[in-house]
Amino acid sequence: MDEPHRAVPHHHRLEFALIVDAQKKSGLGPVDLTTVQERVYQTLRLGLLKGEFLPGETISIRGLADVLGTSPMPVRDAVARLIAERAVEQSGPRSLRVAPYVAAEHEAYIRIRMQLEGYASERAALTWKDPDLLERLREINRSISEASDAGDFDSALAGNQAFHFEVYAAAGLPPLLEIVSTLWLRTGPILASARQDDALFERLFQIGVQIHDDAIEAIARRDGAAARRAITLDIRASHFSIRRFVKRASGEPNAGQGSSRGAKSVPASRGRALEQA
Repeated sequence: MDEPHRAVPHHHRLEFALIVDAQKKSGLGPVDLTTVQERVYQTLRLGLLKGEFLPGETISIRGLADVLGTSPMPVRDAVARLIAERAVEQSGPRSLRVAPYVAAEHEAYIRIRMQLEGYASERAALTWKDPDLLERLREINRSISEASDAGDFDSALAGNQAFHFEVYAAAGLPPLLEIVSTLWLRTGPILASARQDDALFERLFQIGVQIHDDAIEAIARRDGAAARRAITLDIRASHFSIRRFVKRASGEPNAGQGSSRGAKSVPASRGRALEQA
């Protein structure tokens, strides 16, 4: 059964207003402002990647339109595209639901990500040409470490995303980057939901920073196999930690398994929950 429709709270207005700037810093490229529909789509897409929406949350289209300062029509158009990408589901004529966590589906996405992102990392290590790449990666990784130490997990999460897409962009295969970005849409919300557990996130980033260092060194010496190992290990380590979190949060050893229709989703953080419309 779907949760009650929830509108986007007023305190998210500033967050959404800053998303365009965050997009430029994220490594995913600038927002295309040619049409309102495209701008809304890119904003919602980045919101999913950044964890503004959590697995299983039901959100009113009118609430999103109010936050984004537009009519519901561009939001509906953007939602239709996100439905096609399986990032969200239509939960009613005036609402959408972020895809719930389903263990079997998530496992499949992780396996695909390991293959594709491992390949992108290997190719990047073998073919990178930008003389500033290594310094950018080191600076991003330092920023992740500093943010994690300060308990600023939102910034650490954004830095982690920027690091990965900086590496993948260096592979020089824009279609691959687009596919990987779509897969992140489907796995991003569940990672963001684990921000309820500060200790878990602190461990995730401590381990992740070390693995990123290994990836940087592999890229520096153009060792494609080592770069692939580092990135796939990073993905796998995060996946195992998130899977443990899901089981604890649901109270069921096999929580989330089965079809997404009627699947039990991970409880959203009430501190970040969307207010009742």
